[in-house]
Amino acid sequence: MFPIIRSIYSSLLILLLCAGWLLPAHARQKKEKDKEKPAPPTQNYRAELESNSFDDEHVVKPLPDSTLLVASFKRSSWFGKDDFTLTRYDRQLKQIWQTKHEHKPNHSLLFVSAERNNIFLLFSTLSNKKLLLYRVNPNTGNATYSEHELPSNNLTLREMEALDGQVFLSGLEGPNLNMLQLNPRQEEVKLLPAVFGMEEDLGEFRVDTLSHAVEFVVAESNGWRSRVQTKRINTKGDVIGTYFIQPEIDYRNYNTLQAGRLTPGDTLSKVLIGTFGYRTSIFSKGLFTSNLAGNVKYFDFSKLDHFFEYLSPRAERRMKAKFARQEAREKPLVLRYRMLLHPVLPHPQGYAIVGEIYYPQYRNNIENPYLAGRYPMEMREPRTRNMFNGYRFSHAIACVFDREGNLLWDNSYKLKNLTYPELAPTVEAGVMADGSIALVYPEEEKIWFKTLRPKQSLSNEEKVEVRLQEETEKMVSSNSEGIVHWYGGNFIAFGFQRIRPQTGEARTVFYLQNMAF
Repeated sequence: MFPIIRSIYSSLLILLLCAGWLLPAHARQKKEKDKEKPAPPTQNYRAELESNSFDDEHVVKPLPDSTLLVASFKRSSWFGKDDFTLTRYDRQLKQIWQTKHEHKPNHSLLFVSAERNNIFLLFSTLSNKKLLLYRVNPNTGNATYSEHELPSNNLTLREMEALDGQVFLSGLEGPNLNMLQLNPRQEEVKLLPAVFGMEEDLGEFRVDTLSHAVEFVVAESNGWRSRVQTKRINTKGDVIGTYFIQPEIDYRNYNTLQAGRLTPGDTLSKVLIGTFGYRTSIFSKGLFTSNLAGNVKYFDFSKLDHFFEYLSPRAERRMKAKFARQEAREKPLVLRYRMLLHPVLPHPQGYAIVGEIYYPQYRNNIENPYLAGRYPMEMREPRTRNMFNGYRFSHAIACVFDREGNLLWDNSYKLKNLTYPELAPTVEAGVMADGSIALVYPEEEKIWFKTLRPKQSLSNEEKVEVRLQEETEKMVSSNSEGIVHWYGGNFIAFGFQRIRPQTGEARTVFYLQNMAF
């Protein structure tokens, strides 16, 4: 018996070694480093403005025709009268036009939005109810401005979109959602009574230039059942369609639909892509897709091929095994994932969506009651309070669906576990002609990137430095770096740099640098 047992044990040991279970830590790390490296982006075009971050600020906005707008302001203009400059660049970052416009005192830029025939810049004023709107001709750079009045003093504006010469805004009055329409020819901003909910309920506020409609997606729940409402409005503010997506009552699943994103296109072919939870509207268990008729399909995170690749190989295996055990017992394993969804991207195979997994972060804050002097001596003991510290992002996923909402492939990008003060996307995404997806973000004076393809595990550690004008130049310092998706597989990196040439004096510039994947 003993030789047979030893033989079986030896066979199991060989199988485990081949599977990588018993590999030493350094060997597993080496395996991670040996992953295929995606090709770095090309950097063919660059533009520089003589500028420094102490005196100037710049807003970079890609335009619908794949050109680029840069709005430049003096930081001191809030206190005095200064011009601001608008510059439009072509795809080679050559200047098409540059115009100057009056920047009125006590006015601050809120949003820039553009459509094919108009560029809008919206400014706040000292009055909570007053707004100033610049309407810019994208062909010439000439502009007109108009003043407008909000329906309430207590509105906090969040987003702006433009469609057919009209401006649409989303905002909050207290915790409540408000949707507004600003007609450049009318002084009063109109409140649209068609959308109700709280800030966290809004999944989508977008314009569809193909169907000429403004679209909203709002999650709704009565504490027991959930549904997602999609509402479409024309440019006159009239409701042209309301659709409710509601899961079937299934006491084994208890799926709770959360907010989602809409695909572009004709109403009958639209797909809603969102997240769902298990009995919760906070934590996400997976993604769902649905047409506007309400045919819902569910895709658990545990079933995605690459969702857990942000973990170490051993932790990834343990997590998948844990899910498999719970599934065998018909008990769902619910983890505390929260997902921030990006807008849907058109894809050669249908649609692509990117989501980022994040966690609210808290830190202990010890309060000394002796200093506060609020309590009698015998009650003065140190207190510990949890203070909100921001949002930590662990990884991003990208999923590609066909036009019927079926999942075709997925992949992921391990992030740096950094914490940010506001909940906003940390990576930029673009779809290339071959269907691969580039994810990029700036960090430590470099651009970090990963190119996602079906059924490939690529390196998460790739980065590239921003190219300077001359190879002999040296970057002394850099700050306020950013990167935005421009068009196709093209991104635009920007920021302030202090550059020292091989000969001559150093210069400080605001740069624009293309990154083409």
